Amino acid sequence: MSQRADGRENRLRLIEAAEAIFADEGFDVPLEAIARSAGVSRMTFYRHFEDRAALCFAIFERNVLKLESIANTVQGDPHGFAALLQELLVMFAIDYGLVEGLTRQQLHREQLNSLRKRVVDVLTAPLVLARASALIKEDFEPKDLFILIDMLGAAAGEGSIESRRARIGRAMRILGSGFMAVPGNGPATPFEMSAGQPS
Repeated sequence: MSQRADGRENRLRLIEAAEAIFADEGFDVPLEAIARSAGVSRMTFYRHFEDRAALCFAIFERNVLKLESIANTVQGDPHGFAALLQELLVMFAIDYGLVEGLTRQQLHREQLNSLRKRVVDVLTAPLVLARASALIKEDFEPKDLFILIDMLGAAAGEGSIESRRARIGRAMRILGSGFMAVPGNGPATPFEMSAGQPS
């Protein structure tokens, strides 16, 4: 394996290890524990990430890219918005502590807001299509996505990842009833069926 490929693999291992450990142990877990879990040295860690914030934003960047990839896959599908939102619920449950930790410092808020806007941009076209297909109520607009994201993020709260998943799923069902165009006796929405336990 080339040195460059080895470096990419180490970086990916650090990101994956960090996301799992942050989800279980919280934002303030020692960085050395992440390096050990990834099987790299402290020196290797700092070769890729200058600090905790840089590592967190690398996780967020990977997640946004994943959403963008899913958006390309479901392009033209009226149910694509539901698929993207379901994936976003999973990300909220896993990464709540990262956002909470980074917002303690004002200097990270602009970067967080930029990522938030990218997420809204990814969701906008699928939302418009779902609304045109009568899957979403007409008065739910793209700008409302900012509010929805904030509300779901706030719903995560602290505790185990299982409890965060349950709260986010419950919040989605409550919020969804306010904008999902579901006939009185029609089939359940995707959120009614699965949002309580994201995969």
